[in-house]
Amino acid sequence: MNKLLNANFSRLFKSRILFVCAGFMAVYAVAACLFCNYYGIGVAVDMLLLSGYGLGGVITVAGFIMAVLCSIFIGTEYSDGTIRNKLVVGHGRMQIYLANFITCALAGIVLNLIYGILICAVGIPIFGGFQIPPDTLLAMILDGLLVMVSYAAIFNLFTMLLGNKTTASVISLIGVVVIMCLCAYLILRLAEPEITELYNMVDGEYVVTRGPNPYYIEGFKRTVSQFVIDLMPSGQSLQLSRMSALYYWPLLLYSLGVILVTNTVGILAFRKKDLK
Repeated sequence: MNKLLNANFSRLFKSRILFVCAGFMAVYAVAACLFCNYYGIGVAVDMLLLSGYGLGGVITVAGFIMAVLCSIFIGTEYSDGTIRNKLVVGHGRMQIYLANFITCALAGIVLNLIYGILICAVGIPIFGGFQIPPDTLLAMILDGLLVMVSYAAIFNLFTMLLGNKTTASVISLIGVVVIMCLCAYLILRLAEPEITELYNMVDGEYVVTRGPNPYYIEGFKRTVSQFVIDLMPSGQSLQLSRMSALYYWPLLLYSLGVILVTNTVGILAFRKKDLK
């Protein structure tokens, strides 16, 4: 395992895709600070820090970056025949799978740190220090790191089983868009008030009354909707960027569950995959 990790890390930190993704995160961080400062947008540095996960609380930036990084980095091993060579020299399939996951997870953490460091370096002198309570901020940061690791686990699964970086990239990006739209829709639906103003036409005039909101989700459907949002990395990303989660520490357990289940399924499936 150590030899696999050393080889992966050496290739990772020499790979062009990592530098491209790191450059994007760096530009994104600096641009966010300068944009808000130039247009006089009153925003706390906390919000800028959490914007690394979701732009405007709508677009899961982290998901798109990790989808591209993981699919290209791991897919290259297939196209170059590296995975077959690793098997030939005696490395086990589980070791190869986990080594790739750990490498992608580390890459995600590095990208997260690059964004966070630049936000603090540029944003704090302009907008001041953090306003979120330290315990809540710590929970958000830890949850954000595990979101990146969850993305790494999911996209590692796709790429290791598909074996083609182009196919893996397309499917991963489509998956991010679909889940992102689903979670964004559910978040908006859960934000609907239970009681709202209703407009009715009476004698040719609109009459405003208050009554039950037909778009309000309640009961079991509300519980399931919140569970889906909390479970999906994209749902957690959007909640982090909006600072709208009902809780943050329990979200860590959801991420750990996704990481464990995804890697277990991936290892079992990769053991049966025909690599010829």
